[in-house]
Amino acid sequence: MTALQTLTVADDGFGFDTSTGETYTLNSCGHLVLQQLQQGKNRTQIALLLSEQFGIAQSSTERDVSDFMQQLEMLGFIQSNLAGVKR
Repeated sequence: MTALQTLTVADDGFGFDTSTGETYTLNSCGHLVLQQLQQGKNRTQIALLLSEQFGIAQSSTERDVSDFMQQLEMLGFIQSNLAGVKR
């Protein structure tokens, strides 16, 4: 099981890391991004989905997704590389 898979998030955005016991709170966008990452979607696919779902320019959602993924990387949930994301 990967670190990203140990994170479960309830519909209200309350996240729980089953391996460490740490808790997190996500807004609706963060929750959607996390779900998409757990399903194997890449940064571009997620940004497009957010753009379509929330009516926001894709350039903006790409920055937001990148920022969120950097936070996930700092927390140890994902490992970025030039080719994409390793989970």
